Amino acid sequence: MALNYLMWNGDLVRKSKDEVLLSCLGKKEYMKVMGETHEGICEAHQGGRKMCWLIRRNGYFWPTMMKDCIDYSKGCEACQRLGPIQQAPSIPMNPVVKPSAMDLIGKIYPASSKQHYFIIIAIDYFTKWVEAKPVKSTTSQEIITFIEEHIIQRFGIPESITTDRGSSFIYGEMLDMAEAFKFKLLQSTRYYAQANGQAESSNKVIINVIRKMLEKNPKQWHEKLSETLWAYRTSKRETTGMTPYALTYGHDAILPMEIAVQSLRITHQHNLTGEDYSQAMLLELEGLDTSRIDTLNKLLAAK
Repeated sequence: MALNYLMWNGDLVRKSKDEVLLSCLGKKEYMKVMGETHEGICEAHQGGRKMCWLIRRNGYFWPTMMKDCIDYSKGCEACQRLGPIQQAPSIPMNPVVKPSAMDLIGKIYPASSKQHYFIIIAIDYFTKWVEAKPVKSTTSQEIITFIEEHIIQRFGIPESITTDRGSSFIYGEMLDMAEAFKFKLLQSTRYYAQANGQAESSNKVIINVIRKMLEKNPKQWHEKLSETLWAYRTSKRETTGMTPYALTYGHDAILPMEIAVQSLRITHQHNLTGEDYSQAMLLELEGLDTSRIDTLNKLLAAK
């Protein structure tokens, strides 16, 4: 077992199975890392296994990290009182590969301090990247503005967008926009308007995270929405085995826990030359490209 450990630039590190160096933490440090991961600035209130994956992914290790993360998550009062009840189907789910979906959350009570009653939410089916915006009404013009500012002007024109049959989504102005930008506007069946499963699933996750963040001051939920999205985007999604951030941008985000207890990449990246830093980024991109291909193959095989 000792062969897995070494001293590197004065730090005790452990070599993982894929030869990645992980910074070894003592109890005071790993308690700080778990606290920052679970309920810090990007508090996602994740379960223990996801916490462990994220902490290890960002370059930390201690021998009992899985057990400690599970115990920490179970000890969170907000998670115990507000966490969702798992209702997973008894048979394997059948994934459907579609570019993106859109839905509305609301009407929300209480309204935000700025009188927002709704949240427009969109999700990319492959990367699981989520965009959301608080709004005061659900007119077609609000939907069109959201698509232009949060989808088209950030990621380009989508191949299609799937929605339910709400009047805001099937009104003439929306159809005109789809025709102008040449993307397909698809609606779920009228017999089951909530069949837009990907967006519905994201809705539940985001609502639960916001509830845990704002138990004392619920009218500030519009201010916490951006932090909620960051927490969602930097958390592992079970269907892809990766974070939406990594699949979208090609590298992992630097999280607050890496500043609170400096990770190896934070500690030593300033000592890299320009050529060394470029090479490290290329290696990371190559690894994530492989992950993208593996994920896509799994989704297509399942379909």
